[in-house]
Amino acid sequence: MPIKFGLLTNPSHNILEEIKLIHKLGFDYVEVGIELPRSAPEIILKKKISILKLIKNFNSPALAHTAWWIDFGTGYEPVRRGWVEEAKISIDAAKALGIKTINFHFYSIGLTNEYKKYHKQIISNIIASLREVVNYAGSKKVTVMLENSPTKRAVVGIKEYKFVLDSVDKLKAHIDIGHAFVENGMKGIKEYLFTFKSKIKHIHISDNNGERDDHIPLGKGKIDFKKVANSLKLMNYDKTITFEVFTSKEDAEESMVKFKKILSE
Repeated sequence: MPIKFGLLTNPSHNILEEIKLIHKLGFDYVEVGIELPRSAPEIILKKKISILKLIKNFNSPALAHTAWWIDFGTGYEPVRRGWVEEAKISIDAAKALGIKTINFHFYSIGLTNEYKKYHKQIISNIIASLREVVNYAGSKKVTVMLENSPTKRAVVGIKEYKFVLDSVDKLKAHIDIGHAFVENGMKGIKEYLFTFKSKIKHIHISDNNGERDDHIPLGKGKIDFKKVANSLKLMNYDKTITFEVFTSKEDAEESMVKFKKILSE
């Protein structure tokens, strides 16, 4: 099966107009952002019928993407419980749209050097939260993916990400190329792709200059996408790639065209 290419909706914009534009630009699928301010679960459900009609126009199933700041690792137990319940609500919203795959992020506000002595407990909390979330999603026949996050400020990375994935049964890997580059350059991208080859369910692509997650078009930063493409071909990767380019939808389309050309070379 050939790789399918998609685009993420901007949760600050009208979701119906976002989906229409993504289809018009020729993407294979839409990755629905389920988050504030204009695509929270309750808004998604109110627009369910209209969204379903638009999703059916694509030739590949939609995916769901949640807010990066969901903090499954917080040490405030009522807050952690709240995030788990919010995750379940997002899963329900995805299920209502017929979406079978949803993304959460490997993130906690305490995963920085200042709070290093608490990291063991934070990771433990993340694992406990994800086990519950994955089990709940499984009961709805929805697969959960965990996205690696940029860790320039943090002292955690691929080692801890692997520990979480290995500790949560049925949890899949979502590899963000830009995030891996921020963490450890081209070596980081290669390590993430080949370490989790058997668990990768989805990939995000955008460019950056190695210092932060810029979300700029391919070719505007420092990532060598020829090497990325070669790695994907060596892995026989044939799933989905979302272009998480935030400068404009048209820039994302150009990035898709550029990457398709690189893959074909």
